[in-house]
Amino acid sequence: MLSITKIRAGYAETAHGQIHYRLLGSGRALALLHQTASSSLMYETLMPYLAGWRIALDTPGFGQSFRPAAPLTIPFCADVLHEALINLGVTECDIFGHHTGAALAVQMAHSYPGFVRRLVLSGPPLLTAEQKSKLLAGLQPFVIEASGAHLTTVWERLRRRDPALPLETVHREALLTLGAGEYALQTYHAVFAQNFAEQLASLEIPVLVMAGEFDTLRASLEPAFALLKRGQIRVIPEGTTYVCDSAPQAVAAHINQFLNGDEPHA
Repeated sequence: MLSITKIRAGYAETAHGQIHYRLLGSGRALALLHQTASSSLMYETLMPYLAGWRIALDTPGFGQSFRPAAPLTIPFCADVLHEALINLGVTECDIFGHHTGAALAVQMAHSYPGFVRRLVLSGPPLLTAEQKSKLLAGLQPFVIEASGAHLTTVWERLRRRDPALPLETVHREALLTLGAGEYALQTYHAVFAQNFAEQLASLEIPVLVMAGEFDTLRASLEPAFALLKRGQIRVIPEGTTYVCDSAPQAVAAHINQFLNGDEPHA
């Protein structure tokens, strides 16, 4: 059911700096963790269709959260986001993570057993060494150019990723990417350094892995599912990397059903 309550924004204090968040609803906590180089803004369309106390967080270095001095790592970001949730009064939560958000969700569940009840991972970044090498070769440091060419570089990269993406969404993501600057590249390196497969396989909690049919990480779905002890798997027809924008009701239906259902089954 669509929630008509307005999304509220604010900041949670942590030992390292302030974490920006968006809140909606009440009840059982559901944390939403975004992809690189987006922010919690990517969840504004999805949040009204979800249930419970929805808490979308900006990862350190992104959106309106603080800018760390040291290079980002997945354990560091997960620790900070966990602290932010604790300081918001969360004692246990479910987590939905998309791409990098999925990496952070798994790290948090691994680092804080008992804090995370269930996970939903959209486009889990389970990558082979070959995939990592190929992706690393295509990553370029963020450099501000006098000609402004860096602006069109970001725009064109987003357009290539999903040519059908509405221009308003491209504009949003371009601004967020430009705002993230060097932290985007740092986060990709952090994801590649995480032992994602080992952490995923160790989880004892129920986990749903899902992806849009044409998500750039669609191929990771079955290998990720195979590692799960208590897992489910879903594919959203016609969905892309930006499935939370293009098909929020379908995404929310899978999340709500899984989080409110009985013991998951294959």
